[in-house]
Amino acid sequence: AEKLSPVLNIYNWEDYFGETTIEDFEKEFDVKVNLETYEDELVMLATVQSDPKKHDIIIASDTLIQEMVSMQLLAQIDMANIPNFKNIAEEFKNHPYDPENKHSVPYMWGTSGLAVNRKYIKETEPSWSILWNPEYKGKISMLSNMHDTIGAALFYLGYSGNSTNPAELAEAKNLLLKQKPILRGYEDSATIMNSLISEELWAGHSYSGVFASAKNENVEYLIPKEGAFIWTDTLAIPISAQHKYTAELFINFILRPDVSAKIANYLWYANTNKAAKELTNPEILQDPTLYPPEEVKKKLERNKDAGELGEAIAIYNQIWAELQRSE
Repeated sequence: AEKLSPVLNIYNWEDYFGETTIEDFEKEFDVKVNLETYEDELVMLATVQSDPKKHDIIIASDTLIQEMVSMQLLAQIDMANIPNFKNIAEEFKNHPYDPENKHSVPYMWGTSGLAVNRKYIKETEPSWSILWNPEYKGKISMLSNMHDTIGAALFYLGYSGNSTNPAELAEAKNLLLKQKPILRGYEDSATIMNSLISEELWAGHSYSGVFASAKNENVEYLIPKEGAFIWTDTLAIPISAQHKYTAELFINFILRPDVSAKIANYLWYANTNKAAKELTNPEILQDPTLYPPEEVKKKLERNKDAGELGEAIAIYNQIWAELQRSE
């Protein structure tokens, strides 16, 4: 039989497990966990590329998984070691980004929308237009993520957030260039959240869970009426991981209903684990920004990766480079 290794090296977003997840695993399995964190997925990608032996588990968004698979950076997961995979809701399994879940296991899910500090923003209509309102000049930030930000402009214009139409993309570019002078900048979601709480920002582009977890009565997360991206974060194993078997046991541990529910309750995130539902705080399950009603869900699109966008990815890269340049 395969043996547990004495250590397990995990690379995750900052503060993206439960309060005791790591120590509970360490106690039960007698494995020392080294947790390293990142604030930007592209930094994580670069680290895995340059040092593929360094980590045994990474957390990556669905869009990035497909890219990492095509770059041959991820190991194939041995599902025999992850019987709790059965706990994942069907709607999160077997997606185009990773058919049959050979390289990734769904973790949490959410949307990319906008958050506002209600002390300053009184508009009730949840619309992307809030992030283009010149009255909030200097008090708005967008995500430093190419797909999310270009997608926001496309949704606002009434197009698909994954448009590959050059004319639509040109319109989105102009809209973003017009927005540039009123922005504080392109920033990561944690920076945007902290600034909204401290009132340095009044509105910002962000991810659903980050704001629900802020539990700050003035900060509210909105899914824009024009449409938004829906995403899934996943657990994956780098191709040269030194402790693959132990990594699979850790993933199986995360998928236990009680462990999974504790994580969701602490993070205030929407969970892909259907078996954890009855142990999840009912307030989370009833939060429409985390579990949107059907009519809102109809307007959500999965964020396509570079491979799916085909030749249009060159236009995306060009727009993004131009936006960075005109700082």
